[in-house]
Amino acid sequence: MSTVPTTRPEIKTIPIPQEILEEIETFEDEVARLQTGETPIEIFKPFRLQFGIYGQRQPDVQMVRIKIPFGGLTANQFRRIAELADTYATGVGHVTTRQDIQLHFAPLPQVGTIMRKLAEVDVTTREACANTVRNVTACALAGVCPGEVFDVTPYANTVAQHLLRNPLTQSLPRKFKIAFSGCQSDCALTPIHDVGLLAARNDQGTIGFKMVVGGGLGSTPRVAKLLREFVPIDELMPSIEACIKVFDNLGNRKNRSKARMKFVIDKLGFEEFTRQWQEAYDTLLKSDATRPTLPILSYQDEAPLIMPTKSGNGTSSNGNGTGNGSHGTPGAPSSFEVWKKTNVIAQRQPGFLAAVIKLPSGDMTTEQMYALADFAETYANGNLRTTISQNMIIRWIPEARIHELYDALVSQNLSAPGAEGVEDIVSCPGTDTCGLGITSSKGLARALSELFPAGETPKDLQGVDVKISGCHNSCAQHHIATIGLHGVGKRIGDHIAPVYELHLGGQVNGNAKIAQLIVKVPAKNVPAAIQHLLDFYREKRENGESLQAFIARTGKTKLKETLIPHTILPPFAENSEYYFDWEADQEFSVEDLGPGECAGGALEMIDNRILEAEQELYHARILAEKHQFGIAMNKAYRAVIAGAKAILVTEGMDPNTDADTLAEYDRLVTAKGLMPDTYRNLTAHLDDLGSTEASTAFLQSKLDFARDFVGACRAATEEIGQDLKLAPVELGEAQTSEVQPETTTPNLASQDTPVYDLRGVTCPMNYVKTKLKMEMMDDGEQLEVWLDAGDPIKNVPMSLRNDGHKILTEEALDPEQQHFKILVEKVED
Repeated sequence: MSTVPTTRPEIKTIPIPQEILEEIETFEDEVARLQTGETPIEIFKPFRLQFGIYGQRQPDVQMVRIKIPFGGLTANQFRRIAELADTYATGVGHVTTRQDIQLHFAPLPQVGTIMRKLAEVDVTTREACANTVRNVTACALAGVCPGEVFDVTPYANTVAQHLLRNPLTQSLPRKFKIAFSGCQSDCALTPIHDVGLLAARNDQGTIGFKMVVGGGLGSTPRVAKLLREFVPIDELMPSIEACIKVFDNLGNRKNRSKARMKFVIDKLGFEEFTRQWQEAYDTLLKSDATRPTLPILSYQDEAPLIMPTKSGNGTSSNGNGTGNGSHGTPGAPSSFEVWKKTNVIAQRQPGFLAAVIKLPSGDMTTEQMYALADFAETYANGNLRTTISQNMIIRWIPEARIHELYDALVSQNLSAPGAEGVEDIVSCPGTDTCGLGITSSKGLARALSELFPAGETPKDLQGVDVKISGCHNSCAQHHIATIGLHGVGKRIGDHIAPVYELHLGGQVNGNAKIAQLIVKVPAKNVPAAIQHLLDFYREKRENGESLQAFIARTGKTKLKETLIPHTILPPFAENSEYYFDWEADQEFSVEDLGPGECAGGALEMIDNRILEAEQELYHARILAEKHQFGIAMNKAYRAVIAGAKAILVTEGMDPNTDADTLAEYDRLVTAKGLMPDTYRNLTAHLDDLGSTEASTAFLQSKLDFARDFVGACRAATEEIGQDLKLAPVELGEAQTSEVQPETTTPNLASQDTPVYDLRGVTCPMNYVKTKLKMEMMDDGEQLEVWLDAGDPIKNVPMSLRNDGHKILTEEALDPEQQHFKILVEKVED
């Protein structure tokens, strides 16, 4: 059996081009200035990102993101990355969903050396981060896929190299992502990219691409729209560059959270965006007439020379194709057969196979990396590819040698079956290293592995995927998963618990669809919630119905109803285990995440109120079924109060009592026409809910009212975004009263600038109140806002800047610095 050579091959290097050497020296010089204090960290951070280097949540160490266009690597390049992981990082490489490889815990002074050693094998970290064109991805089977129209590899490579270090892409409003797919399965997920290119052939047999634009995930997911049904190869580059030019010119540079190209399309409308693109495209064609045509770069990835073995030409070591380590229970499939069924694909080239190496959460040790490089040379053609599912793939394996490869993989603990199946859970690094991570996505992935044993995917879960992101940024692409999860925190009293938003029904292949947010589930309840979902599916599905189809048919309301019991978070004193993340030995905290986004906090506050209302409705229904009518009425009452409080968050209100909630709801919400006339004067509707001697019919009518009211609150709040605005409903005759404006504190500072005293008002309500006040001001007007120390002064100014307003001054109100004042100038969007 062939395994890893006892001595490692020497890494072949090339001279570093002078311009790249100067680029690395510039980085090293800036690191030196940072360490001497000449360059402030605020200046260094964006500079660092341009070079593909991120800070981690741990101090004084960096994450190095290595850019791998279309996921293609030679064994020589892969050995160098393994060497760097072993020497300068933790001895682990992490494959990302953009086919990059990340190294973690690299000391900043050594990052320049890492860059130099990568450049010696023609690899770079440049523009793997920042507001640039990120890694250009492609299907990992491109060139060998049986169903592909043509091999997209040369075109993905050409686009990636052309846009790298290109002046056009150095300072975009936000990141820009491009993907290439070669067949209708769309393995590269083109609908979620700024530019997605799907291989096509027109009626004349000419090859080209179907081009979609404006896709993306994150906190506001979008499916891309069709820009061109067919793009000939010679029009590919100007078509992409025209998109980048429109984005560069019109992208929002004030508000980072609304800076992606999808927001340009939202603002302009797709028709106007298309017109702007056509104008930019025509201009490029005129200028291109004077410059040479961009050559398509070749990429060597051909069949290996099959060398004779001891037992004949290309046969396995024992001559009968059974190899070692494959015996199991008599009559049951061997471990090799299970692995081959789930991890091996027949190439379109007869006689050759591609093998996917399943990596847990995308991680591999340096020993495994060295081994894979050796295996690629021993059993294939010396090339490897990373996949967007965080795995590695070796292609061009002669059929007769697949068992030898399997045995070699077994020796390195790389033979896990179930690649690309439901058990192959995708997860980002989460709180292990990421400075933006909220929860331990890797820890949850390991916990869920018990639900989905490797290589044992039931037939009814084929095509199902699970993706886990540690925050809303969707690095694990949870929005397009059948079962998607993303981490948040939820405060109960003085403690915060790790919680996951559960999204169901996402997909890209075929009809692209963004998953629906169903419920928020405490992290420790997630495995039970998913098992409950699968049990519910198997109980209620129609004949032959897939989980994806079942989710679509059942709908959000019924799915939420069945999962509500798993959303309940007990107080810390009752069960402290809920306040520890998976595999954590310390209580959950978000203190090291830095300033928060107040609008996001307000949205979370609204979501929590709606969830509370739905939990109360669930209890009311269960109690009514048990004829406990008095308690059921009380639960229905609590549901209505929680729904009303959710709506009041949009008006900057968080009343302490039920009476205040009902009064403020009528004063602000129905008077403004923000809810239907049916739900005016809630007090009258709720008076009877205190009755303990109600008939079944009376109780049912009240439960129906509570259910409908909570449903109306849910529907209203689901439509709001970061602006926190509810859309007014059509006014009835009764809804004509004037809303009395909230008064502003008399100005104690000057005669010209009003003062808004929000001392004692906590986050996020202080931000919501400020936002509402500024909506009534004209462009250029100023407002002085008084805030408490701590989270208010950290979060509110940042959130107002994100809204596009100017913070002119920020200073303490008192010597003890318990309170602060900021001067804000309104800037119209």
